[in-house]
Amino acid sequence: MDDRYAYLVCQMQNSRIVFVNGQWQGTLPMADTSEAMASCPLVWDYLRGAGDDGWELIGTVALTTTTEGVFAHVASNLFLKKAV
Repeated sequence: MDDRYAYLVCQMQNSRIVFVNGQWQGTLPMADTSEAMASCPLVWDYLRGAGDDGWELIGTVALTTTTEGVFAHVASNLFLKKAV
């Protein structure tokens, strides 16, 4: 294993970072409500802060579902790394 880098996997939904390495990012308890989602950081604010802390965005993946042959964008995973 390469110990030269640390990694973050950030899940983005509706322009909000909702999970980072599996941990809820909202200030309200996780729930299926617009208020809980709105308590999560906006992606551009999160990335600005992460960049200030030395994190670099290295990739993204769109997460989709298929229902009766119709694709829907559900979320995206953002991958960040920094030297340790």
